[in-house]
Amino acid sequence: MGKTTKIVVSALLTCALLSISYAQGATPEERLRELERKLEQATKQLEELNDTVRVLRAEIDRIKSETAAGKAVAKSSDAIPPSATDSAAAVFVERIVEPRLGANVQAESIRGKPEIYVQVRYSAFPLSDAGDEFEPNFSLTRIETRWAGRVANRLGAGIEIQFHPALDGSPEEVVNDAFVEYYLNDHTTIRAGQFVKPFGFDIQQSSSVRESPERAIFAGYFFPGQRDRGVLLSGDLRFMRVAGLRDVQYLVGAFNGNRFFTDTNRQLNFLARMRKVFDERRLALGFSMQLGKQLLPPGVSGNNDENIFGVDFQYAPTDRLGMRGEFVAGNMPSTLLSIEPEFASAFRPGRHSSGGHVFINYRLTNRDNVYARYDQFNNDPVTSKNVRAFNFGFFREIAGPSRLSFDYQFKNRSSFNDDAVNGRLNITWGIVF
Repeated sequence: MGKTTKIVVSALLTCALLSISYAQGATPEERLRELERKLEQATKQLEELNDTVRVLRAEIDRIKSETAAGKAVAKSSDAIPPSATDSAAAVFVERIVEPRLGANVQAESIRGKPEIYVQVRYSAFPLSDAGDEFEPNFSLTRIETRWAGRVANRLGAGIEIQFHPALDGSPEEVVNDAFVEYYLNDHTTIRAGQFVKPFGFDIQQSSSVRESPERAIFAGYFFPGQRDRGVLLSGDLRFMRVAGLRDVQYLVGAFNGNRFFTDTNRQLNFLARMRKVFDERRLALGFSMQLGKQLLPPGVSGNNDENIFGVDFQYAPTDRLGMRGEFVAGNMPSTLLSIEPEFASAFRPGRHSSGGHVFINYRLTNRDNVYARYDQFNNDPVTSKNVRAFNFGFFREIAGPSRLSFDYQFKNRSSFNDDAVNGRLNITWGIVF
């Protein structure tokens, strides 16, 4: 028991003894009730104080470990060059490697003012086969508001509402996130509700920081909407105090599956992800897997597996150059994004689809970036053909929370599920405040 705790306990006991002396004239029943009330109050105060002490000790240990690690890196001949201490370079490296993908919201605070995200886009030059899959001219691609953070010592919550689907006639898609999470300890969190599925990198990367207009093509087919409903156990392996495991993150969960809205098979999908960050090398490697079942079209029998596997990497070799890559493969998706099951026309039981992308970003100045991305999806369940796309673009950060981007795309054919980028030119302006 710490010194502060002892002082508080002594004060509480003193108050209790004084109360007893003042209550000598009361009946035994009244004195007993008063003593029980004061004991319950003192117990609650001790519990709250112990929780506070644990949180403070954990924060002190974390700061000490980070300080020690920083000193070790500074002495190493292989340490990050001094230019990385520049704030713009540090922000760039963090955006490329993104070490907190899938993390809990314990470090955030619930505020009266929510975080608001607005994104507008101008699209032109549709692909020849785009048809209704292309949204021309100006559109509101994101209107979202979000609250998330710690609400008690061991309890957090989050909610995100998106308004752009309602404007497009899809009010059932208004709720993006709605979850609660419990912090078992400093290294383990349990989350339950509706939230982003923790598979790979591109699925989880927020639209507010993503460089290209939309996610890779495979994301729209394997994980349209990115969200699912379920329970997730996540954390890191720092508590093992093994150098090689210090920056390993794990996520294990059970979800409804079937691409969120069309969940009617009464079975769960199980997901696992491991990711390690190599801080000194500015490198992160990840592996993800999902095992589950999906719906089959009426009258069709056969393999109904929904197993998906993925690997990804993020690397920032210099203060200006960043690279990412991700490859995903699994059973061909049977349904498209819809409230009621809408089966893909080229789906066949037992067939497989795969996809991946390679991305390169170069930071011209503290605010200006250019990038290029090659993106491919094999065995599209709508056409059974391969879709290939090459994007190159430029974006500029405006006053910190705002970003203006220009993207031009070469694409051999349209994609058809939760992917609105079926035109060549896209100009996007977004702001978070």
